[in-house]
Amino acid sequence: MNPNNTTWPSITKLISVVILTKNEAHHIARCISSAKLISENIYVIDSDSADGTPEIASRMGVNVINYAAKRYSDKLNWVLQNLQISTPWVMRMDADETLHKNLLDSSEILKTLGNSRVSGVYIRRQLWFMGKWIKHGGIYPTWSMRFWRHGSAKCEMRDTDEHMILLSGEYKFVNHDIIDNPLTDLSAWIQKHNNYSSLEAKNFLVNKEFGSIKGVLLGNHIERVRWFKDEVYHRLPLFVRPFLYFIYRYILKLGFLDGFKGFLFHFLHAFWYRLIVDAKVFEQASQLNRKALVK
Repeated sequence: MNPNNTTWPSITKLISVVILTKNEAHHIARCISSAKLISENIYVIDSDSADGTPEIASRMGVNVINYAAKRYSDKLNWVLQNLQISTPWVMRMDADETLHKNLLDSSEILKTLGNSRVSGVYIRRQLWFMGKWIKHGGIYPTWSMRFWRHGSAKCEMRDTDEHMILLSGEYKFVNHDIIDNPLTDLSAWIQKHNNYSSLEAKNFLVNKEFGSIKGVLLGNHIERVRWFKDEVYHRLPLFVRPFLYFIYRYILKLGFLDGFKGFLFHFLHAFWYRLIVDAKVFEQASQLNRKALVK
């Protein structure tokens, strides 16, 4: 943070930071320390952690509330509806994230928050894997609405890949970053994505509801990604689409430029993970067909 930036301290009174947690003892202290650079009002909303996460957060002097919900979107919307937030702006951070220096040193965020027409602010996410920033393969920049005026946004009601929906005002894309750099090992990454794959398979097979944000080919970044997923990827045959997606990411989107760790990431994320989703879709479809025959 630039000590000569006399306008910067005022931003800490404009924003409340919300951090949703469950067993994030590896990350929570680092995340809170970063959040304190931008806000005096930090809320950790925990879901029955058993690893000491809420105790760590409490010792750091932030507000800790326990509220367990099945879905991330349910939990975040509960926070926005029930938390007594006194600041005009809300920011969401994940426990394994920190704020990039370029965001903290810039006055652009402060100017954007002061624009009465703007109610939502998108920033870029830097995704790190095994200590390496993944810059290619369509991974960077990934845009996410992280700032919104209190009362002007809600979270999509989805099991995975949820985005914020702006209810009023305009949004703006700001060229600053938040860093997603997990401190846990590959086993934790695999377990997390195995859990995600079960949710994605259920959504695809049972719900067939891909969210409130509609895909638009010529829309903004979020709408284009949603269009590709709903109108292209989900229409491809099971077990074929992971191969095609990996080739698209690793070759056409230059994922090979991320080196060996990048290969591991793109293989696991674009192929292995998607193959597991398809296998679970196949398994669940077979089970549903057997149940229909029994009836």
